Parts: sequence; structure tokens; C-alpha cells
Amino acid sequence: MPLNRTIGSAVHSTMKNSQTLYGVLVACNKCGGVHETGISVVLEDGPFDKQSISGLYKGKPLPKKLADLANNSITCPVTGRQSNQKNSQQIFLVPPK
Repeated sequence: MPLNRTIGSAVHSTMKNSQTLYGVLVACNKCGGVHETGISVVLEDGPFDKQSISGLYKGKPLPKKLADLANNSITCPVTGRQSNQKNSQQIFLVPPK
């Protein structure tokens, strides 16, 4: 008896239950570049490509672990100066390669 499943439904159900480790990048207030933070977060329903946290949660409140990213100080590798990125449109999640 053949299975009556499409690839789309199989992928969807698998992705919904899996957790993935996402890297965090930020747009730098000092040089204007985008830098890795060395921070990772685990999410169930994260993006498939690089996406800002405000874009991913548009119209919904940010989970605490993502809202707290605005409190992290990063050091710009170009200028050596520290800053915080408070704008959630400038904080990005990147899925693993």
C-alpha cells in the first residue's frame, strides 16, 4: 500500500518539531558593517535564511531570549569600540550552513 504523503507535508511536520541552533549577527553602530556576535540561540520555528528578529516576529512580541540580545555589548572588529544594537531590525538570525 503506497504512502499518501507529499514532500511538502513531510518537510513541514519535521521542521515544526525540530530545534535549530541559529547564529546571531548585528549591524554595527561604529563601522556600519554586519558582525558575528559569537552568540547562538536555539529556536523551533526560526528562519530558513538570514533574517532580522523583528522581521521574523513581525506583529508578535519577541521571546525573552531574543529581546535580551539588545543588551549584549559587541566589540567592532574594525574600530575596536564597543556598542549595543538596540534596534531589532538590525539583529539577525542565521541558520546553520
